Formats: sequence, C-alpha cells, structure tokens
Amino acid sequence: MNALLPALLAAAAFDGQAALRHASALAALGPHPWGSPRALAAAQYVAAQFRDAGLADVRFQDFDTEGIHGVNVVGRLPGPGSEFVVVGAHHDSAPGAPGAYDDGGGVGVVIEAARVLARPRSRGRTIVFVTWDGEEARSTGGATTTGSRAFIKQLGASVRDMVAAVDVEMCGWKGGTPAVHPVPYADPLRPGRYHVVPGWAVRAAIRGARSAGAPLAVGDPLLSWLYQPAVRTLRVKLYGDDLSFVQAGLPALFLSDSSFTAFYPWYHQPTDTPERIEAPALARMGQAVLGIVDELSRAKRGPATDAQWFAAFGHAFGAPFLIALALLSVIPGFATASSRRDGAFGLRLFQAALFGVFFWRHPVPALWIFMLPNVVGGLPRKRGGVAIAVMPLLALVVLGTLAWRRGFAGGLWIAGWELAIAALAFALVWAAPARS
Repeated sequence: MNALLPALLAAAAFDGQAALRHASALAALGPHPWGSPRALAAAQYVAAQFRDAGLADVRFQDFDTEGIHGVNVVGRLPGPGSEFVVVGAHHDSAPGAPGAYDDGGGVGVVIEAARVLARPRSRGRTIVFVTWDGEEARSTGGATTTGSRAFIKQLGASVRDMVAAVDVEMCGWKGGTPAVHPVPYADPLRPGRYHVVPGWAVRAAIRGARSAGAPLAVGDPLLSWLYQPAVRTLRVKLYGDDLSFVQAGLPALFLSDSSFTAFYPWYHQPTDTPERIEAPALARMGQAVLGIVDELSRAKRGPATDAQWFAAFGHAFGAPFLIALALLSVIPGFATASSRRDGAFGLRLFQAALFGVFFWRHPVPALWIFMLPNVVGGLPRKRGGVAIAVMPLLALVVLGTLAWRRGFAGGLWIAGWELAIAALAFALVWAAPARS
C-alpha cells in the first residue's frame, strides 16, 4: 500500500485553484470575527461546500463562550471502527483582517482535502472534517481557541477514540514552506511545564507528507534544528487550534507555511487579501495534508503525550536516542579525567550530575547546549574546538533575542533554579582543562 500511495494521490491531485476560490470567497466577506453575522455566513459557506464535497452528517455545532455565540461546522467520512482522525481549520478572522491567508487558505485546503478523500477508496479510520469559530477570540480580548475547545467538550466520551488532529493554519503564501510546528503549550495541571505534540504523530506527519510527494519542514525550513530547542526554551506567543487539543492531552499537529525566517508580512492586517496567496502554494499544503491524513488513518496510535523527541534527517528520534546521545557526550570527559589524580574525575562527575538534572528536566535544550561542550571539554583542548562547542548556545541566545524583539516569544520554560544548574554545569565543562 505504501508503494502505491504516491500514485494514488497523484491520480487524485489536490486542486489548489479550488482552494484559492474558497479562500477568496471567505475573504470577500470582509473581516469576520467570531460571533459576528459574517462569521455565521462563513460557517454557512463551509457547510455548503462540505456537503458538495460528499461528506456525511454535515452539521452546525453551536457554542457560547463569554456571552458570545459561535458556530463550528462538522462533517464526516465514515470508516471502520470507532477511531477517528480530525482535520480542521478556523473560519473566523481577526477583527481587522479579511483573513484570506489566516485562515481562508486553511479552510480551502480542508474543503478540497475532503473532496479528494471522499472519493471511493478504502480508509482505515473515520475522518472528521471541521472548521472552528473563535480561533481569533483572543484578538477581541476573549479566551483562546474557543471553537475547538467547544468541539472537544462536545465529543464527550468519544474523545478517547480520537487518534490525532491535523490543524491547517495560515497557508497559501508563495514565500512560505509547509511545515509542522511543534509549539509547546502550558500544561493546565502543572504550572511551569508544557505539553507538545507527541513524537509518533510528528513521525507520521513526516512519513505521510513525504509519501505524498510534499515533504514537510519541522518548525522552520532553514533553522529546523535550532527551532526545536528554541521553542522548548522560549514561550512562543503564536498558536493555532492545536492549542486546545494539546492542552487537553490530545495529539495535534499544527501545519502552516509561515515560519520564523519567512513569516507572512500581512498577518492580521487589512491587506490579508486573496492576491497575497496563490494556488500552487495551497496545492503544496493540500498534498501534504492528504498524505498525513492517509498515514494517520492507518498508523498505530502512540501515547497522548510525549515531549522527548527531536526531528532530524527526515525522522523524529525518541527518548532512547536522546538518552544515548547524552550518555555518549560525557564519555570523553570521564575517560580523560579517569587517568588523572588531581580531582578532575570528581569534578567531571559533579558536572555530569548537574547536566543530568538539566537533561531530565529539558532534554532537547540540554542536548543542544551541552552535547558539543561535553565532548570537546573532555578532549585535548584546541581554541577552534572550544569556539565551535559554544556556537549552539550562542545561536540559541541570538534566536531568542530576535524572537523576543519581533514579539514571537515572551518568557522562558526554564525556571530560575534550572538556569542556575545549567550555568554551573556549563562553567564546569571548562573548569578542568584537558591535557594537550
């Protein structure tokens, strides 16, 4: 089946031009914030398109939050068993923006993905298509992602059968690259801690998109490796409807073709109009979505929460791999210190213990900051080697500063006492110079 997938999806190629027409139709409403008559018109448009695409049980899902009435739109493609995959976008816009890109493009992708997947074919699970109201509720001073939170609440006991959600956010920009954004969100039950999309879901997204001929970046197409420790260090202010799922302990993927190095210039502006987006860019995202949904409809379910992973070389490596890297990084220091009688071994053991505590709390940032220093600190010292070893930390500081200045981030996930431990461990790497 995997070998046939590219051919099947190519035969049912995603229609980017049709997705652009949907984005244009929604933007033609003008700004349509949640609870407004125009937002209701957007919901009615989506419902009509869902029915035309061939979805079953298309219905409106009403909800009230903070005295404002919102409407989600839900449709289904039935599959065997009780398990289901959610594919969604938000049909409301920021108060001052027509929302062609945010999120008319995402809605267009969801509608046309539903049209392709509704064609006669076997599927492993039910697929639920939904557009949410109220994603932009915070723009009006309200709560975040009100529609998707209401959707989850109304799932009731059936929420345990949800395999994963695919949230299609801002897309269709020529200057962007489709990416899955593993943004950590605050854990409502553990102050100071976070949830993030689990590694198995990211692996499924990477596999599915690649099989469909539309490979995904992870986080940022240019800074993927740096992006991952950065978002686990800095509290990112951006979010999508995946926020509701992730905070509820449910796997959810956040897809967009905006990133840190190429962010849509007309975000939440009156100039977010249809001429800013294009059909080929929507087709790229749509093709990726088709592959991801196909993969999730067949993939083995993983844990609902799993923050310990790192994506590289087209794969998301899990906790065992991260632990192995951490252990390997301290071996050179122990090997060198064990041959000395000046207390170097005890010092190295203390440093490794501090590193271990920081790694236990924040594995991805810990490896990013310490892996090279741990190795270089235990080898014969060369100036060039030391300079290279501190570059990951410097890159993280520079990116964090830029993200803060651009308003993308505010605050840290790392507590003060954890920073103190990390700083002492980093200093001790160089406290017992290796013999040349």
